[in-house]
Amino acid sequence: MVGPVLYQEMLLGGRRNQIHVFRWFYAAWLIAQLLWFYLQFQFEELRRAQALGSGVVVNRASAPEVVGGRFADAFVSQQMILLVLVIPAFVAGAITDEKRRGTLQYLMLTDMEARHLVLGKLLGRIAQVGLVALGGLPLFALLAGFAGVEPLSMLAACLVLLLPTFGLACATMLASVYCRQTRDAVLVLYGLGAVGALAVWLIGGPFHYLDPTYVLAPAWGPSNMRDLAEAGRRLLVSSACWGLLGGACLGLAAWRMQPVYVRELESLRPERAQWFTTERDPVTDDPIGWRERNVEGLAPNPTLRRMPQWLGIVFVALLTTASSLFILYSKLAAGTTVADVLRPLLQLNLRKVASLLPDATTGFTWQGIVALVLTSLIVGVRCSGSITGERERQTWEAVLLTPLSAKQVVRGKLWGVLGSGWWYLLAYAAPALTLSALGGLTALFLTAVCLAVTLLSTYFIGAAGVWCSVRSRNSWRALLGTLATGYVGGALMLLPVSPGILLVWIAMMLVMNVLDALLRTNLATTFGSFRMFFTACCLALALGFFLMARYLLYRAWRWVADRERTRHWYDEPAYRRSRRRDPLPHLARES
Repeated sequence: MVGPVLYQEMLLGGRRNQIHVFRWFYAAWLIAQLLWFYLQFQFEELRRAQALGSGVVVNRASAPEVVGGRFADAFVSQQMILLVLVIPAFVAGAITDEKRRGTLQYLMLTDMEARHLVLGKLLGRIAQVGLVALGGLPLFALLAGFAGVEPLSMLAACLVLLLPTFGLACATMLASVYCRQTRDAVLVLYGLGAVGALAVWLIGGPFHYLDPTYVLAPAWGPSNMRDLAEAGRRLLVSSACWGLLGGACLGLAAWRMQPVYVRELESLRPERAQWFTTERDPVTDDPIGWRERNVEGLAPNPTLRRMPQWLGIVFVALLTTASSLFILYSKLAAGTTVADVLRPLLQLNLRKVASLLPDATTGFTWQGIVALVLTSLIVGVRCSGSITGERERQTWEAVLLTPLSAKQVVRGKLWGVLGSGWWYLLAYAAPALTLSALGGLTALFLTAVCLAVTLLSTYFIGAAGVWCSVRSRNSWRALLGTLATGYVGGALMLLPVSPGILLVWIAMMLVMNVLDALLRTNLATTFGSFRMFFTACCLALALGFFLMARYLLYRAWRWVADRERTRHWYDEPAYRRSRRRDPLPHLARES
């Protein structure tokens, strides 16, 4: 009974243009990488010829051999990274998409058992991943042959990735069974993958057998350094580990799919512990925003949503305090102890304390950048599922039928998510600003600048998330669009605002020099031209984020008002008057 499900997955996968487009992009990336290695080889030969005093470029090494060797070494690592990134994205929607469309119950009513359904979908999705992974193998085989890599080494490079592919796909299938949205399943797998990579890197030992590069190492390299027996032993142990992991996940997914889905249909949720229960604020005039703040919260995952807010706030405050204290301790001047810092601190001599911490500004700047990225990422993930989540729960139509305008619905979604994160941001800002003052005025100023940019960047990426959530069919596409618009679009925003950055930097330098001349201070030298330029970049980007966020928010509620709802009351604004007539003109005239 696996055949019908496998046939349907292969048929639908062949109709998806995203797979073919992704293969072309991956092939283009490999060709660009090959050209880069060739240009790098030519520049090295040119420098070598110039060092020998000759004006003629003489290739002392074979270009196919050198370029092929570098490409083969890079291909094995990036093929592993490709599989880690692609497998959750391709396999996570196997069950969750059926849940979203409401067709999983019809599949479960057929003669097929749960194991047939899970196995058929798993094989179909692995085949789609294989189509993407096979795109670079012909080029790898050709260039590895030029580099002198033996066929056994190339075969080993392919074999070490087969069982990890199976294990990751089975783990993703299990996440798809337990999660309600594709986005949640993908994020869970990426989080577990990051934890596993840290375990391999920090702990090592038996965890090394989960690393394909460690398994491949004895079979890769010059012929006199290869140990095929050791490579075979590592491959056998790695296959056993990944096979056990994949088999356990596959069996658990087939066993628990029906009970988990029945519980989701019945909307049965586990009881919260008594100390988790908190009273909610009374409902305000903005019911959409109230629901996003008090019911949904900031956590994108339902499991994290059951944790109390005060626990998350305490965790953020403690983590920021520990990070700031570590920065101060690591930036102590040579020969300075903690007691030397505490004595002027108790005397409130902050200038003396700052002189004992000369490089603390750099550490607090990086802390502010990391906080900016993490905060914007959490808000972007949450906003990307604000409206697609309603569609997947089949509650979006009920929201559209309420007497709320499209503007109120969209703005309520955005400001509800942002409002649920104010306390977390305050828990970060209080210790960060307080402890950065010990590093000097510059460290305090740059921390405050990073905090201000964090506020505007979260507003921008939240607006981008709501805009992508309005236009996307599911939460996973909305998340990809949000990340592309927020981070890639935010980086490209440097191009149009670069003239403004230059003008702001010149104006700030002039103001600092004028203040130094009038007040006989040393502000221009203290802050430095680079720090002033960094501040100018932050201010210009903040203005760009604000304007772009307003535009995306405007386009989001225009999309909802024009394409997704019916005007059934006279006071809602008509954004397309030429296409939509007022259904209640007599009430408008009477009012």
